[in-house]
Amino acid sequence: MNKIVTYLESKEVVFHGALILIILYVPHAGHLFKQLEHLDMSFFGYSVLNWVYGIALAAVIEFIILVFIINGYRNTGKFYAVVSFFLNAFYYDYWFVAVQEPTMMNIKLTGISFVICLTHSLSVWQLSELFYNRLKADKDKVVEYWCPECEAGPFPNKRSLDGHISKGHKWKEKMGH
Repeated sequence: MNKIVTYLESKEVVFHGALILIILYVPHAGHLFKQLEHLDMSFFGYSVLNWVYGIALAAVIEFIILVFIINGYRNTGKFYAVVSFFLNAFYYDYWFVAVQEPTMMNIKLTGISFVICLTHSLSVWQLSELFYNRLKADKDKVVEYWCPECEAGPFPNKRSLDGHISKGHKWKEKMGH
């Protein structure tokens, strides 16, 4: 049980959550990019290249979002969350249909699409914030070790410092210096 809680509090779970969210979003965004792309790469009536291009474009953009999130650029992650919201809003064209034909069904579908758009965007926003906080907490925990004799360092841990002292300074004691 403790291992599960430790995992759920770790940077790894934030990374895995962001990665899964982004992977699942790629086909969605890829479909939107395929639909909106002005360059038609159909080959003998098959639109495989259009799909490949749309999915590749979405994958690259989502990968960049992941890179920003895991490197602690929380404001950039938040910016992408807002952009993602509007991409979703355009993808789910119920918004426009409900304005043209405000039936109960169209308004219902608009409300549902709004919740879907908001959920994805808030997930990206919060994952960005959470990962930034995890990185900051890890950075605050770092203890640097410096050699008191020669001021070499920083060493990542006490063991490394002891190794430095035993290799770099013990021989001086044996030589009588």
